[in-house]
Amino acid sequence: MVTTTFTIKPYLAKFMYVKYGCPVHLTHIHPVYHCLQQLSVPHPQNVSWKETGNVRFILPSPRYGKSPEKYNYIGKDSAFIIEKAIEVEIKMEFYEVLLENKCRNGIRFKKSMEMFVEHYQLEELIEEESLMRAFQRWRKMIKDKKS
Repeated sequence: MVTTTFTIKPYLAKFMYVKYGCPVHLTHIHPVYHCLQQLSVPHPQNVSWKETGNVRFILPSPRYGKSPEKYNYIGKDSAFIIEKAIEVEIKMEFYEVLLENKCRNGIRFKKSMEMFVEHYQLEELIEEESLMRAFQRWRKMIKDKKS
């Protein structure tokens, strides 16, 4: 098992740890798994081997292709791409929870948001208002596309 550590936004790191454990171990069908596989490179000679960061992933070990023993480094640009993929995942899950709770259970958006933030232990890491504003912008965009 080969791991790599890098830095992403703190709330995204917490989300991944709560959802997948520490270190983060993803299945081969997960989009971030494929990002890790494609973006991993051999460790550069001028970079320290001391791992720093706030999230640790177990690197994919595919039957064919890159060996994690050799390709075990994620650079800053690659970490940014992975961070964006994780942001998409958290938004998808958040929006799904809000809509499902509203439509099936009659729970208000604000209460659903509080439950989501509490479940993933994001209370001090993200502003709840920013989550709701992003959700409202997304809903408006979807409504505008339908019109």
